[in-house]
Amino acid sequence: MASPRLTDERSETSRSWRPSRVGYRPGEPNKSATFASGFNSFLTTGKLSLALRLGFQHGVDREFMTRYLGLLFCDALFAPMRLWQNVAYSGRINRQQLHPEPLFLLGFWRSGTTLLHNLMSMDSRWGFVNTYQAAMPDVFLAGQNRVRRLIERSLPPDRGVDNIPVDFAMPQEEEIAMMCTSGLSPYTFLHFPRTAERALDYLFVEERLDERQRAEWKREFTKLLKAASYNMGGKPLLLKSPSNTSRITALLDLFPDARFVYIQRDPYDTVRSYVHLIRLMNNWHALQRVDFDELLRKQIAVYRNMAEAYLRQRDQIPADRLVEIRYEELEQDKVGQIRHIYGALGLEGYAEFEPQLTEYVASIEGFQKNPSDVSDQVINAVNQYVPFLVSEYGYDFREASAGNL
Repeated sequence: MASPRLTDERSETSRSWRPSRVGYRPGEPNKSATFASGFNSFLTTGKLSLALRLGFQHGVDREFMTRYLGLLFCDALFAPMRLWQNVAYSGRINRQQLHPEPLFLLGFWRSGTTLLHNLMSMDSRWGFVNTYQAAMPDVFLAGQNRVRRLIERSLPPDRGVDNIPVDFAMPQEEEIAMMCTSGLSPYTFLHFPRTAERALDYLFVEERLDERQRAEWKREFTKLLKAASYNMGGKPLLLKSPSNTSRITALLDLFPDARFVYIQRDPYDTVRSYVHLIRLMNNWHALQRVDFDELLRKQIAVYRNMAEAYLRQRDQIPADRLVEIRYEELEQDKVGQIRHIYGALGLEGYAEFEPQLTEYVASIEGFQKNPSDVSDQVINAVNQYVPFLVSEYGYDFREASAGNL
């Protein structure tokens, strides 16, 4: 099993990387954007028909047209590979049996899910959606060798959101693949931010989608998991997507015997890091101008809605199939927390897995995150929208000195 590189969930980590992105101006496109900037988009490696349909349906603002044409061109280039994979592998994927006991890692964006995912993926008994599949779900099987090597040469040194290296072999969230292959994803709002309210309905599959939409989502989700399972030799899947945090009912409908780990980070630190993430993602992906402050308010409300949905739905999970941990404790004792997860969920093979885990933890211990301040704006946002998370998981309340969200 390929070892993932450093994947700690840290927005600012002390490393000798060169600056990776230009400055951000809210609600405006990157003025240095060129044709190549379209490659940043999730739609760049998706279906050409999907990119065209979404563009006509939601509209592309004139100043983003270069970016949009760039991603359409890339989609056209990959179209023959997409056809090849469909012809050569669709039958095998459809026949692939999914292991009935996947493990879902839940938690809001920037709460430590990536760190947890990479620690647990060091156990070679798990399969997962790797970064190559997530980025190119309709191509990755047909282009595992030459195409993959060609694209890897042009990868950026890090994720841009933080200093975590980009590596096609590392585990990745399956939501990216859902966006690329079907558009049945909340990530549609990253491209078309004025459609955020409709796109974010896909966070609440059982509550906000009608019967036809739910069936379509479950069909596409199952298809991409079958592709991952086929690629990983039928291993039980270790799946990480923050979007799944509010989908427990839908996931249990598909996998009644699934296991879950929920990670909670201090909400003040989570929101601070998430605001940073949304600024960057809007700069890279947006095809529409948007009032960024209004977009942020909607996103913080989504944090509240997802947290409420999780707390509502978690009782559907049998007690021995759910573990809740805190990011701060995982960061302090990575090996001990993973040992706790394996024991609480009754997972086998920890003793054989621990040496690889310990070696990986030792390899990342030298990386220290830079200090960062939580603004009054973030404090007010947490106290207004998610105070129940602060008390539910034993964090200390903070008071803003001035200012409002």
